[in-house]
Amino acid sequence: MPTDYSIWSLEFCHADMPHDFFGGSGIFSNAGIIRIPMLYTLVVGGEVGGKQHVALVDCGFRDDYWLDRYAFSNWQNPRDVLASVGYTPEDVDVILVSHMHFDHMGNFEAFPNAKLYVQLDEFTGWSEAVASTLQEPEAEQSWVFSSFDPTDLARAAQGIVDGRVVFVKGDEELLPGITARLAKDSHTFGSQWFHIETGNGPYVAAGDTVYWYSNVEKMWAPGYGQGNSFNLIEVYRTLQKELKRETDRIIPGHDPEIAARHTSWLSETGNSVTEVNLRADDHSRKPHSAPQLFR
Repeated sequence: MPTDYSIWSLEFCHADMPHDFFGGSGIFSNAGIIRIPMLYTLVVGGEVGGKQHVALVDCGFRDDYWLDRYAFSNWQNPRDVLASVGYTPEDVDVILVSHMHFDHMGNFEAFPNAKLYVQLDEFTGWSEAVASTLQEPEAEQSWVFSSFDPTDLARAAQGIVDGRVVFVKGDEELLPGITARLAKDSHTFGSQWFHIETGNGPYVAAGDTVYWYSNVEKMWAPGYGQGNSFNLIEVYRTLQKELKRETDRIIPGHDPEIAARHTSWLSETGNSVTEVNLRADDHSRKPHSAPQLFR
């Protein structure tokens, strides 16, 4: 059966950060600071004429410790973020976790009806890293925990007990037309990206295997990661081949450029909403009074 999905990239807060953190040391060194959106992706649809799924790729983080540690601005709770396109946290039945960094899976408990799909390699990799690092003095200040919250590991373990966490082992179709692709030892131990088949062709929700479009378009890995940059380059080659070099079909993890490449606007609270694709029976959520965010 053919599948079709509407796809939105939703900003829930932002931060001012160095260009080379995302674009890569060398080509973006000494380029100053840029406002970076923290995003998750809403994907709604399924088999044409069949059951509708409301899925999130990643789910952000809570308004706690991390807001102070990295000085994020304009944090929004998921209820307000999803309301900008007409959905609620209770509507979400699936969370596709690209990886377990705090800003991608830390707020999963805000979505009470959702099952989380996580690569087994990701869970076991972080379990081993936490077990070894916590033996060290001042472990909480270590590089290992620069983007990872060990309490998320404990909460995920409880999710396993509660039947909310489902382990993915490699490449697997998780919803009709949505296939998880393992990018082992790339951005993290078991990062995954998601191939989404729509009536308008394929799209890829890349998580942080692609921070910025420029990573793929220039074949240049970012300055920060907790994995293997050579493996990231192989992911970029795969995406270029599968998408026939139509890189606008990639939904990057943190690129403000996504709002310039697709229909976009600011929500009432000032964060960006980007309409990446609309399925055939859907309609735009862009308010008539809202200008295109970037021209």
